[in-house]
Amino acid sequence: MQDKIKLNILGIKININNPLLIKNNYIILNKNGKSKKIYKVKGLKIKFYGSNNRIEFFDKIPKMKNVKIDCGSNSTISIKKTDYRIKNLYINARAKNVQVNIDEDFSIESGKFDFHGEPNISINIGKDCQFGSNIQLDPADGHTIYDEYSKNMLNSPKDININSHVWLCENVSILKGTIIPDNCIVAKGSIATRKFSETNKVIAGIPAKIVETEKYNSINWSRETNKNYQQP
Repeated sequence: MQDKIKLNILGIKININNPLLIKNNYIILNKNGKSKKIYKVKGLKIKFYGSNNRIEFFDKIPKMKNVKIDCGSNSTISIKKTDYRIKNLYINARAKNVQVNIDEDFSIESGKFDFHGEPNISINIGKDCQFGSNIQLDPADGHTIYDEYSKNMLNSPKDININSHVWLCENVSILKGTIIPDNCIVAKGSIATRKFSETNKVIAGIPAKIVETEKYNSINWSRETNKNYQQP
């Protein structure tokens, strides 16, 4: 099906959007079990490049600043309530059948979630996650790597799953297939490329690994300053 329909009216050629494609793009606020369509959100710019997309908020709309979302078709961006601010975030979901699911109390200073046009994948973020500046989440590589002889693809897109109470420090990249467990910290400048299974760990390096020291054997973190915690 063509994205545009060509009309010739009195010798004048006109291209218009195909109305069968551009439909059912919603911004929804779900509150008290009821859904309400809204058409403008402060601090958020949305572009729909296809149909049947859904931008969904729950209970209340988060405070946002310089947030941009691009949607392809049949995609869902779901953001639950948060008392923190979502800033300088670009979600490039310009693909088919992709999902971003962000649970309660999420915050970010700046970053990009990029599906690179690949379909049928998701980014899932648990409760109370704090993302620093220049955070990159890439569930796909954007280009194909394949075996020269069999022509089999070697770098298939995969979901990213970041569990609850995870702190991504500045300049962190999370690549396809990565799982970050509960209560973990991903250190500044790290690139995570695999599934981690241990909770309460510091993950650091390129590629990122668990920091195996007695000091960081079982950590947790807080958004508060250190005034409530004992100095060693």
